[in-house]
Formats: sequence, structure tokens, C-alpha cells
Amino acid sequence: MKNQLDKAKKQVFPNVSEVFTNGFPQNYRPWVDGWSFSEDQLRSKLPDGTYKLLTLDISISSDDYVKEVNAGPQENLSQRAEENYKCEIGCKHCFECKTDTNNPLMTFDEMKSVIEKAKRLGLETVKFLGPGELLHNPKLFEILDYFESGNIRIGIFTKGVILGDNELSQKFFSLSAKDFCKKLYNYNCVRLLIGFTSADPETEHQRLQTSIENFSEKRNRGIENMTALGMNKDPQCQRMALICAPILQDNIDEAFQIFQWGVKRNIPVVLAPTMVSGKGLAMPEIQNEDFKNNTLVNLYADIYSWLIKQEIMNANQIEQEGVSPYAGFACNQFISGMFVRKDGRIQACPGNETRTFRYCNDIRHDDLEAVWKNSMGYKLRKELVETGKITISQPCYAKTEGELVPKGSIPKNFYQLVIDKIKNDKEERQRKTPPFAIGGVLK
Repeated sequence: MKNQLDKAKKQVFPNVSEVFTNGFPQNYRPWVDGWSFSEDQLRSKLPDGTYKLLTLDISISSDDYVKEVNAGPQENLSQRAEENYKCEIGCKHCFECKTDTNNPLMTFDEMKSVIEKAKRLGLETVKFLGPGELLHNPKLFEILDYFESGNIRIGIFTKGVILGDNELSQKFFSLSAKDFCKKLYNYNCVRLLIGFTSADPETEHQRLQTSIENFSEKRNRGIENMTALGMNKDPQCQRMALICAPILQDNIDEAFQIFQWGVKRNIPVVLAPTMVSGKGLAMPEIQNEDFKNNTLVNLYADIYSWLIKQEIMNANQIEQEGVSPYAGFACNQFISGMFVRKDGRIQACPGNETRTFRYCNDIRHDDLEAVWKNSMGYKLRKELVETGKITISQPCYAKTEGELVPKGSIPKNFYQLVIDKIKNDKEERQRKTPPFAIGGVLK
């Protein structure tokens, strides 16, 4: 308890006013636009009966990095990828900075070729996952022009520090941070997914290998800059989210507070345990059964109970939709899309990089439609739709322990444990609530 109080004293949140001071709008859900899809969208098909490929997670490397890595003998490609990799942030839990492949890295033109094929299969959105910061890529606005012209929404995972750091924004784009934010805001396709693992600057900084000083202060200023422009003004089209992930021992005590802070300001908060991929595999929480079965369960139950109390959700909705691996934030990535890695490999999603979840070794040599229709996600979606069991929230097949994942960051019975905990907490509150009097008679 003392550690929690000490950390709370150090917390610094961005100076952003609450949006929902008089309760939440009817049918409001704290989801960032373009991340997940409705049941109708999940049922949607092309004229030939193929279920639509609704989304792709993608990696876009800078031109210089691609040239450096692809030059020289193929057998040393992975080594060059490691040696030439540069990132101003250096997340210690990053899953995409490591490279173990003999494939050349994809150019942006090659990635565009994949996206054009995906558009013919129904593509609506993409999410940029790395490596590094797309907001530090000198060709950022050329890339955004492409997505804007194609009417494809792009969610950009970023630590967001450039949004509030004049030195960085001048270095890459010769703009002040505020002017950079204005230019970014004017792209209708942009959705910002800003890393916010802790409100305590020390805890946040310990997760990074960066030389950027006052990191949390600059990130917070960037959030302030974007909200001042109106990035969080529309409750039906949220364009910005906080990514409080991975949830580990060092930030789980404040995750619920971060969730509440964001949702009250129409900034959805995405929480998730560590990936079973990249550096996430080294996180000790994967092996910590008490953390997974008790501490994590309690956090998710607290979040869902709060959503019920705020009348954002109700118990029947949670039973019908199922508990999401993102705690109240619908996840159907596994059955709606795929992940195209920086070297052309395609896997189900970022959550697990084992061969079980790999669909293709190099999409430059395979047919995208065939890869999609033969994928685990496609086959599962088809089965769920045809059996009437489709829901907007799906378990995390890549991180949840079971037949496909011997050791994951989510225990096998996690979703039911959360449901049971919500019910038990409700019953406990009812037992502790004193009877009330009507007309002088206790009821």
C-alpha cells in the first residue's frame, strides 16, 4: 500500500478537462475509431462470398533503414537489421524491433502493393505497429497522403513525445510541435494510439532506453496539444487512445486510474497483458500464475464493474459479448485481419510470433486472397458466423493459454474468472448495502 501511495504522489497526468461531466451519452462506448468492427461488418462478404479482409496491422520502415539492411549477403540480413536499427525511444518490451529472418525488408512501395490488393478484399483500416516511430519517419506526410487519398484510416502506435517536443519536431519536419500537431490533426485518416503505461514519470522512463529528457512531460504536452485541437471532441468517432500496455507488476496498481482518467475525457484506454512475442516473451509476468489469475483478474473486474456503474455497459452485454482481452474495448483483430511484418511475413496478429500463427513466409511471393482465406482467423470467423456465435469481442487466441498457446500471458479460464469476480463483487456490495426505508418501513 505504501508503494502505491508513493507512486500516486509522483503521478502527473496531462492537463485535459473532462468531457463527460454530466454522465456518458447513450450508447457510448470507449473505443477508438477503426480498431474493431461491428457484428454486421464481421458478417460482411464480397460479391463472390468471401468474407471481407477488414484490417491489416502493418510495419513500415524508413527508406534508409531498408536500404542499409537489404544491402549485402542475404545470410547476414538479420544481423544487419539488428545493427542498423535506430529508435529514439527504445521500449524494453518492444515486439517488432527484433528481426530473425532472411527476407529482405519491405519498401513502402511493396507495402502499398499489399494494401492495394487488400482494398479489393474490403480493407477499411490499418494500424502501424513499428518498427520504431512512424511519426519520426521523414516520409510521414507522404505516407499519410497515400492513406488519406485511399480513404483508409490508419491507427498509429506512438509514444507521442514528438507531439510535445519542439526539438524532435524541428529535427524531422522543421516544424514546431504545435504546428506538427496541427498538420497531423488535419488528416482525417489519422488515429493516434499513444503509449501511456504510467502517469509516474519514473516508472514510464524505466521502461525505455532513451536519451530524451523529460519524456513524460513532453508526451503529456503532446496529448494536451492534440486535445486542444479537438482530437477527443467527438464521442462517436474517437480519434485518439491511450495504450496502457503491457500491464506488468510496475503499472498494474495505477492502470484502473489511467483507464478512468482517459474515458472521462473521451480518450479510450487500451489495456493488455504482455505480448507473447519479441521482447515481451522475456517479461516474467508470463510465468507468474498469481499475477495472471488474481491481480490481472481483479483489474479487469474492477474496470467492467466501473463501466456498469457508469451505465456504459450492463451485465447482460458483458455476458453476451464476452470479456475482452482489452478490458471493455472490443477486440476482433484475429478474425477481421492479419499482420504484415516488415520482412513480408504474415501472421495472425502481433500477439504471438510462433509458427503456429504464421500464415505466409513472404507475401511478395504469395497471393494475398489465398493467404487470407486459408488463415485461422478467416476459418474461425466463417464458423462463428455460420453457427450464429459471432460476437464483437473475441478471446485473445494468440496470448491465451490453451491448445495453441502452452504458456501465455492470459490464463486459460481468465474470461470466466473475470465474469465470476464481477458477479461476486456485486453480491458482496449488495450484502453490505443497508436496507432503506419507504414510508417508515424497512425494505
